[in-house]
Amino acid sequence: MRIEITKSLVLSTYSTTRNHLAEMLFPAGEYSATLTPEGKIEILNSSAGKAQFSFSQFRDRLSLGEFVLLES
Repeated sequence: MRIEITKSLVLSTYSTTRNHLAEMLFPAGEYSATLTPEGKIEILNSSAGKAQFSFSQFRDRLSLGEFVLLES
């Protein structure tokens, strides 16, 4: 799926290059998002990190206008 982040956000992420949790800037723009086997929505920021949200957290971000669903 594709989403748009409407304003730059600092999100907690799992760093794929360093194998630890960190905070990473997600500038406003379009991102790929996938559904994980654990039932979470994962937003990818290049190859350096990924942020995960439960469905309710993702829905809250949509209702606040921080995320816009472009394609599912």
